[in-house]
Amino acid sequence: MMCYTDWMTLVEKDDGRADELWVLTDEDLWLVGKTLKVRFLDDRIPAWPNDGRGHITEEEILKIANEWHQCGVEQGKDVVPEFVPCGADDTADIRVKFIVDSGCPRSKVGTAATRVKAGDPTMWLDLKSPDNCPSLYKRTIRHEFGHALDLKHEHQHPDAPPLTDPRKLKEYLTQRLPPAEIDEKIRVQWAALARGASQKSKYDKESVMHYLIPEVVRANKYVGPTELPIELSDCDKTNIVLFYSKGAADEEQTPMGTMLALFLMNYSETS
Repeated sequence: MMCYTDWMTLVEKDDGRADELWVLTDEDLWLVGKTLKVRFLDDRIPAWPNDGRGHITEEEILKIANEWHQCGVEQGKDVVPEFVPCGADDTADIRVKFIVDSGCPRSKVGTAATRVKAGDPTMWLDLKSPDNCPSLYKRTIRHEFGHALDLKHEHQHPDAPPLTDPRKLKEYLTQRLPPAEIDEKIRVQWAALARGASQKSKYDKESVMHYLIPEVVRANKYVGPTELPIELSDCDKTNIVLFYSKGAADEEQTPMGTMLALFLMNYSETS
């Protein structure tokens, strides 16, 4: 994962395969205010430096991830799930696998994590940061744990302006993927989400859930971010609370049978 982009390496996975990605509806929200137990599957974290030039710890990862939860606390609405360490005898909701030099941090989206075989990872993190962007690992944590909370990519917002040139994007992917995978990759990773499948908030180019589109594939009148979003934007902070506040209202109104059917409907993983 490079500082200037966080998607080019996605199509350069070491297994040469595109992930199977599906757009989920908002029914993959966790229960409002749920405590999400996180287990780190590796015996130790690779010796990745943090921006204080110490080394990244599990405690630091969870502290950064819980910036999402803290948004609700600070707004007086404790509705956003909190990430906590998983005890030895507890069942983990989120299972993190550390990956080195794979270039592809990714995560199951929302409650899709509950459909993963017990013991298998639901999130993969590569937290290496280049010298010219020592805080990149924080963006990776915020972004992937955002997906774990059921957040989608902001560049796929239905109201986003044209960000890529379709011809340039397809040419770029043609150099890196088998032909049979290109159209599906564009559909699931780049095409605008259906309006009903995304939160109805305004497009936010500063969102930490937004990719930085590299110049080689940008649309002619590109108006997206020109620097990689590292921090939660103001809209991120507001919308995550609105997102789960809406979920609280839906929990009171949705019949249990309908909730179960929606729960079983979809599966997703994204980066």
